[in-house]
Amino acid sequence: MQYRGEYKGLEMCRRILFLMLFSVISGSYLFANEPEQSHQGHDQNNQEAHATSESHEHPEPGHEHCRIEMPKVDKEIMHHIADSHDWHLLDVPVGKCDLGHAKFFPVALPLPWLIYDFDKGIQFFGSTHGATEAGYEIHHGKLNAEASTAGLLDLSMSKTAFQILLVCILMFFVFKSVAKAYISNAGHSPKGMQSFFEPIIVFIREDIGKAYLGKKHEKFMPYLLTLFFFIWFANLLGLTPLNSNIAGNTSITIALALLSFILIMANSTKDFWMHIFWFPGVPLPLKPLMLVVEFMGLLTKPAALAIRLFANISAGHFMVLSLIGLIFILGKNGESIGGAAGGMALAIPFSLFIFSLEMIVALVQAYVFTLLTAVFIAQAMETHSHDHAEDHATSHQH
Repeated sequence: MQYRGEYKGLEMCRRILFLMLFSVISGSYLFANEPEQSHQGHDQNNQEAHATSESHEHPEPGHEHCRIEMPKVDKEIMHHIADSHDWHLLDVPVGKCDLGHAKFFPVALPLPWLIYDFDKGIQFFGSTHGATEAGYEIHHGKLNAEASTAGLLDLSMSKTAFQILLVCILMFFVFKSVAKAYISNAGHSPKGMQSFFEPIIVFIREDIGKAYLGKKHEKFMPYLLTLFFFIWFANLLGLTPLNSNIAGNTSITIALALLSFILIMANSTKDFWMHIFWFPGVPLPLKPLMLVVEFMGLLTKPAALAIRLFANISAGHFMVLSLIGLIFILGKNGESIGGAAGGMALAIPFSLFIFSLEMIVALVQAYVFTLLTAVFIAQAMETHSHDHAEDHATSHQH
């Protein structure tokens, strides 16, 4: 029965996964950070003319570009943190331009543009270059909707949304394999991937689900498991050299917090709302003040979930990238070999230490987000009939 119940929970996880995928990607369209990618033309003279002001921008994938100025560390860090319309990995030096400046070839995955034009309908383009060739104005990766008199709506998939899709696909196949293992190994000790994930699943069920939600925990386990593993997998992807920053994007953390908030509100009781709008045991003149305080506390719950996850994950990215940037700052972008060597001696050990901490933070933040969601749901479902009766009896004694 234990294996059957856990298998059923894993099957429901797959269903909730599609809901979370839709909600999170939709949130990325509504709250997405302004991308900082810019389109540059094929003409080398135009590249040279604009390189001074836009030398830190990453050009269209598949197009070589000359770089007059070395990239600034702060711009490179923000480029990594911010969302964009192509998945940029690195720039490969391929020689020199006519003026002697270094020429680079960007290694990146161009993402398609999906634009709803109120005159022409839905327009699809395979890259930023294709969209600009069709006459649409795109500046720093952002569609200029005011350029069209009829109106434009950007429905394109950004880098973060594409990475979310990859995480969801990975989760689908991983837990599909685990669910099948629960059937094939029923009555036997777990093997392979099942042996790795089963202790984690049992831990979430026992230490989060049963501990805070009691007998009603089975109702919420599919969501809690999906939430935990989605955040964990997304955080681990951010630790790879793939320029990923899913949980460091406010649109994603806000979308996840809103999902939890909706679930909290959907399972709230009348006692929960009475403690917000008419707090018992408080003198009547203070009740309006308590209403404001309790209502603000209600709104701070999803805000705390979103900000905590965003701040902790972004902080790790900033710290590692800043330490690596010291190599280029002290080395004066290749002019000082001694400075670069000193920067490496300082940056590499500390970067490895921070990276090791981030491996733990990736797991801890997934656990904390899931734990607080369960705690908030339990608070919303709590009844206070016993407390009210006790207060009523105490007042009669006085």
